[in-house]
Amino acid sequence: MVQVSDVQKQVKPDIFNYASFLLENGYSYIPADFYQQKTENTAVRELQTTYDALNADPKGGGRYRAHSRYILAPNSDTLELDPDNGYFQSKEYNYDDGGTVRQFEKISDEFLLHPVTQYMINTNVEIARQTDLVDWEKEVIVGLHQIRYHVTPDAPSYSSPIWLHRDDEPLVFVHLFKLSEDAIGGDNLIAPSVKQIDKVLRLTNPLETIALGQKVFHAVTPVGTANEDGAHRDILLVTFSNR
Repeated sequence: MVQVSDVQKQVKPDIFNYASFLLENGYSYIPADFYQQKTENTAVRELQTTYDALNADPKGGGRYRAHSRYILAPNSDTLELDPDNGYFQSKEYNYDDGGTVRQFEKISDEFLLHPVTQYMINTNVEIARQTDLVDWEKEVIVGLHQIRYHVTPDAPSYSSPIWLHRDDEPLVFVHLFKLSEDAIGGDNLIAPSVKQIDKVLRLTNPLETIALGQKVFHAVTPVGTANEDGAHRDILLVTFSNR
């Protein structure tokens, strides 16, 4: 259980700028220092190590992942961890793996309850409240997807769906935790339609973030490497939707 109100006093005034840009343009870039704390360097390294323990995605793609979600009741400031861990995407939004309830391992308490993670979640709630992209008079689901894209020279890794799409969730935060120096790709594409790409953004620093709404299409390019020892891209997705 987490009290959103406990961190409201810490939230920076930039939330209004990021929320406004998101509403107008369908996406918003948020620099790493927005989420950084005094203990950021050590804390982020602690969180980065948890990606080593992720289990392989049953659907393949060189992905390793875990998933958990919080429930925020109407007009409440308390995030309740949901014991139900099923994850569903419609075929409309995920034409590769949508249409079924998928089960993943739950995110470890070490990662989920870490002060940096909790600060990120609650700060995202404050940004989300400024956008009204979800209905706060109804139950809000805050989903967390911890994902590693692991690659070798002969085995690239890719997202699902692999190309331009919109998500089921009205609002998604993509937080980078680590990108190997030898990784190729992993660039975020922003597009007003499936026939035109307006922006290519590359997250390289831990905690760099892109917030995405349904006003734009988006994708992340496949990740590869020439390094025989392999490489990886580690992210945390924080999603907002109504049940």
